[in-house]
Amino acid sequence: MSDTIANALEAPSLGDVADPTAYVFRAFAEQTRSDLHALAACMRGSRQTLSRGQVAQIASPLLVAVGENDSIAGSPEALAALIPGARALVIPGRDHMLAVGDRVFKSAVLEFLARRP
Repeated sequence: MSDTIANALEAPSLGDVADPTAYVFRAFAEQTRSDLHALAACMRGSRQTLSRGQVAQIASPLLVAVGENDSIAGSPEALAALIPGARALVIPGRDHMLAVGDRVFKSAVLEFLARRP
């Protein structure tokens, strides 16, 4: 599916996108004035799966933030538990798409960044 969406982002215009899901994604990207080529590159980027051992070797401070109603991301607590020093944040009442714009998320990110060494 990600390659279909990436192709939709690179299509000459919204009218050239035939796949309904890709059309909605492209329409949203255009409405938010997103960089279509950057989004396409992200969609095509590496989706390498890390082992538990590799995840445990992450040395950077990490905030794992997930909306309470997110059916895509999985448990932030479970992931944070695998990463030394990671912190989990559940954003109340938010799903995958609405979590980032939430005030709880923004406040937690600012607090997290202020506490970094």
